[in-house]
Amino acid sequence: MNFSVKALRDASPIMIAYFPIAMTFGVISVNSGLSWFITFLISAVVYAGGAQFMLVSLAVTGSSPLSTIVTVLLVNLRHFLYGTTLGPSFIPWSERMKLLYAFGLTDEVFAMSSSRIEQSTPIPKYQLTFAFACYTSWIAGTAVGALIGSVVPTEISTILNFALPALFLALILIGQRSTSHLSAAICGAVVAFLANILHWGSIGIVAGAILGATLGMLLQTKMNKSRQ
Repeated sequence: MNFSVKALRDASPIMIAYFPIAMTFGVISVNSGLSWFITFLISAVVYAGGAQFMLVSLAVTGSSPLSTIVTVLLVNLRHFLYGTTLGPSFIPWSERMKLLYAFGLTDEVFAMSSSRIEQSTPIPKYQLTFAFACYTSWIAGTAVGALIGSVVPTEISTILNFALPALFLALILIGQRSTSHLSAAICGAVVAFLANILHWGSIGIVAGAILGATLGMLLQTKMNKSRQ
């Protein structure tokens, strides 16, 4: 099968989930007072999911540009972990292609890519098509949401937010389901949940990712030794 066709097929679940979430962002952004163009520009340039909702919230409440930028960067701090994890597999790629792919590396794209590169070497045609198919769905959803934002109540569009956690759960269940992988996922979720209760903000996501990954690696190492 053609790599581009396969990438579009594999990306379709994420594209379907992204569209209503991005549409929700468009509705909320326009209803918050931002113009259609600025709303579209945020999705096209920032492309950061939950951080975009936070960006709009901070902007309309009058937060300073510096605190807004720092907050959004902290929310996206987990992308350093993504880059560190995937980086070694992309060494043969040119710097230009790495930068293009890094721009499209969202949580969901990372989840799918990290599973795939365990089975095969990342191919630019597949990976870039996969990443930018998801990106296209996101900005298309934003455009639609921004256009209909003035006639759709924010309360109705917000209901569609369930799509994101549902997508994460599906990615976990269709991916690796060994004891070590599930333990890592559960540990990460518990840490992030507790951090949210303690109002640690985005630091909880990073802490959950580090502790979950560490626990998963230790369990996998122990299981490998016990098999030998």
